Formats: sequence, C-alpha cells, structure tokens
Amino acid sequence: MKQRVFLFLFSVASLLAQVPDYFPLVPGSTWVYRSLNGASPLSLRIGEQKEISGQSYHRLEGYANSPVLIRQSSNGNFYQWDELKKAEVPFLLFDTSEFPSGASDCQQKGRAEEKPFNYKGPLGSSDTAKLIRYSGGICADTGLRQEVFVPYLGMVQRSETSFIGERTLDLVYAQIGGITYIKEANIGFSLSLTPLRNQIAAKIVLTNTTDRELLLQFNSGQTYNFVIRNDRNETVYFWSADKLFPAVQRQLSVRGEEVWQENLPASGLSPGIYSVEASLVNSDGRKFSATASISLP
Repeated sequence: MKQRVFLFLFSVASLLAQVPDYFPLVPGSTWVYRSLNGASPLSLRIGEQKEISGQSYHRLEGYANSPVLIRQSSNGNFYQWDELKKAEVPFLLFDTSEFPSGASDCQQKGRAEEKPFNYKGPLGSSDTAKLIRYSGGICADTGLRQEVFVPYLGMVQRSETSFIGERTLDLVYAQIGGITYIKEANIGFSLSLTPLRNQIAAKIVLTNTTDRELLLQFNSGQTYNFVIRNDRNETVYFWSADKLFPAVQRQLSVRGEEVWQENLPASGLSPGIYSVEASLVNSDGRKFSATASISLP
C-alpha cells in the first residue's frame, strides 16, 4: 500500500523566477476531490493529446460537464478548442484577465487574483497558490464561487454555491507524472527546505499518530535518499551516489515522530527553481516520499 503525504513549500521568489504551471498537462494524470459539506466527489483526468491547427491539445475529463481539449500557452494561461467556432477560447487565465468559465453552465466569469493565495488543505499547504473568483451568472443561487490552484500540482480546491449553501471540494489524491500525492489518516511524511549559504537544509518528518507501532524494514544502513532536479526535471544531485552503507538487515520502529536532517550541497547549482525529493529506502513495500521546491539565487 502506498502511503505518501506531500507538503508543498513554494516561495514567492519562485513565482518571480518563472511562469508557474498551475495545471500540469501530463497524460494519465488524475486528481480526486472530496467534500465534508455535501458536494459530490469529483475526479479529473488528463487523456490523450490531439493536434489541431498546429497546436497540441490535451483531453481533460471531469472538470466540466463534458470533456474539453485544452493547451497551455507560454505565459501560463490555458485555452480550450471550441469545435463549434473552430477556434480556441480562454479556459483558465492566471494573469488577472477576465474569462468565461469552462466548468459552469451558468455563464459565469472568472478572474484570478494578482496576489498569491495562502492555501491549507488535506495534502499540505502553499503560500504561492492562485485564487480564481467567479462572478454570478444566470443561475439563481448556484454556480462556482472560487477555485484554488497550486503550482505544479493543479487545482486543489473548488467552492460552489447551491440552494443549501456553500460546498467545498478539496484535493485528497493526485497522480502526476508517476508521482503520487495522497492523504493517509494518522501517518504523515513531509519535507521542508531552507536555503543556506551554498547549501540546502532539508528536514524529513515521519509521523505515526495511530495506536499501533509502524515497523519498517531496511536492507542496509541507509534510511533515506534525496534527489535534486532542475526545472527541466533533470537530476542534478543524488545524495547516496558517493556514499557507502553497511549491508545489514534492520528494523525501525516509529511511534509518534521521527526526524532526519541533512545539508545538501548547492554551490554547483545555477540560479533557478529546483525540486527536492526525499524518500525512505525501506524494503517492506511501503512507499514514503515527499517533494518540495526551492528557488536558489
């Protein structure tokens, strides 16, 4: 069983360094949302690509009442292919321009706020999320209220109005490009990063608040690993590559909280945004992994 909890730590500097990707269009990616106040569950999926008029569009299922074909422009906005008009129309604009909602039949207009939004939800938190607010349309007391997007993860929250009040859907599961983000009750695995002079201070926290012992098996003296990737998803650092570990079978019992800290070298890295993945290397089939981003000057 996979047990992965991701803590999203994106700095304001990262927004200034490049155009954030607020909706990763990776074929096969899936997002699942749940509500605590009455909204029906929601699932999104990115399907196959299709070439139209020299542009590559991705099939998005679940976001609207019917599948749509969307693409991302170089400025980070998203456009939909309108088969009736034989042209593309705005789908999600993150540059504060007003656009018609592609998810609502109520003829609503959306507009992203200029300032970053501080989001906290089941999968973690982000202080560089983007909030889109929707105006009222032709439907009385129903329709979209707002949506929240986290860079490189996608939509993490949707709020709707209805006859019985406001309903909110939060992201509880996502699989994007082979990485799984999931909220597991009572077991957490998180990574936090702090930039230092020529180094990155990385802190891993494994928590077990169940009433049972969490027992992990290891085939060597190595407990964890770190991988640093650049904004092209190229591996630029592999923590265990130059290390030797004793070949010994061992167990780790976790009750409460287990913390590990490492200083990762950054002196050879060019300025830019990097993702750091931390994972345990236990051999018992359980997977614990977390990813966070950092902007290096």
